[in-house]
Amino acid sequence: MGKYVFYLLFLLVTSFGNKGIAQSLDTKLDRFFERKREKAQIAGLQAAVISNGKLTWVGSYGKSDSPNNISVNDSTLFMIASCSKPITALGLMKLYDEGRIHLDDDINNYLPFKIVNPNYPSEVITFRMLLAHTSSFKDDTPLLVSLYTFEDGGDSPMPLENFIKDYFLTQGKHYNSKKNFHNNKPGTVKDYSNVGYALIGYLVERISGQRFSTYMQEEIFKPLGMNNAYWFLKDIDHNNISKPHEFVETENSKTSYKTLNHYGFPDYPDGQLRTNVSDYAKVIQLMVNNGEVNRQKFLSKKTMAEFLKVQFPEADQWQAIAWNYNEFNNWLYYLLMPRLPSHTGVDPGVATVASFNPDTGNGAIIFANTLTHNFKGHKILYMEMVKRLLKEAKRRN
Repeated sequence: MGKYVFYLLFLLVTSFGNKGIAQSLDTKLDRFFERKREKAQIAGLQAAVISNGKLTWVGSYGKSDSPNNISVNDSTLFMIASCSKPITALGLMKLYDEGRIHLDDDINNYLPFKIVNPNYPSEVITFRMLLAHTSSFKDDTPLLVSLYTFEDGGDSPMPLENFIKDYFLTQGKHYNSKKNFHNNKPGTVKDYSNVGYALIGYLVERISGQRFSTYMQEEIFKPLGMNNAYWFLKDIDHNNISKPHEFVETENSKTSYKTLNHYGFPDYPDGQLRTNVSDYAKVIQLMVNNGEVNRQKFLSKKTMAEFLKVQFPEADQWQAIAWNYNEFNNWLYYLLMPRLPSHTGVDPGVATVASFNPDTGNGAIIFANTLTHNFKGHKILYMEMVKRLLKEAKRRN
């Protein structure tokens, strides 16, 4: 009986080949994600596997507009919140790769006005500090949230330069010496800074002579083949954009969601990119393929090594340029998961994560249109789903 079963399995394998087996495994992966999505109370999501430096799988589940019963597909755009930061950093690192800046340059050498921490007015603030969150610039979170276009929706009408001036210059309407700046010397303490990354976007504008969004489109997105990446809603010529969702607990305990307006904010380089996992995978591929795109050099190996190197070990032993080797900041998480360069993104109706292994070329990406709102949801999204994708990546090597 055993030999007969083996013979049947041999016939199935030789008849259908590896494709048949892969389809069966993909079906299991689909079932896993659909089941976990529902348990995590996420309206819709996309996920991707990068294996040995190649995009090998994409899955799309749930609804991009739940009240109107519109499904997510592989082309659906998601707002990705702070997972935008490695891409913003990539824009600046391209200028570094071309020799147009040095990472330890004083940023004020490239600005039309001077920006300092009023607590340390004579201390130089460098590009490296901005990229590694040690600039001593502080987020006034209530102010930043107040500038989101939640009520009316759409892109923010405030230009990036106006925001920078209002926030960092003493005459600016949002300037606050206590709320906008830390009381620590630049370069000595790591403190995550959205406004620091907004300033990176503005510096890219000043150095390149182009609007940040235009520079990114011409110098980053086009060369990488990211044809579905947009900083502004006004530039998207279709409606296949996932709406941000909020989970609503109904009286009969059935899962329900409400949608929010598509929104924007003036400090957009820190988190307003809309794209899909297939396009974002090209950024991960760049990271694990030593700066190559389609076997053509895009960034030098030296630049890529700098990108992934911990920048200020005395301030934070895990913080590289944008990517962090301790992104989940939980010792228990790292008992169960590998310590990899990663980034997450959180905003109203947005939860994203990207993680990759530069040594194996494997990576995982998840874009969700609903914030997880309890421990169970957090565990499913950031651990169980990521773990399954990394396992799948290893299997496909």
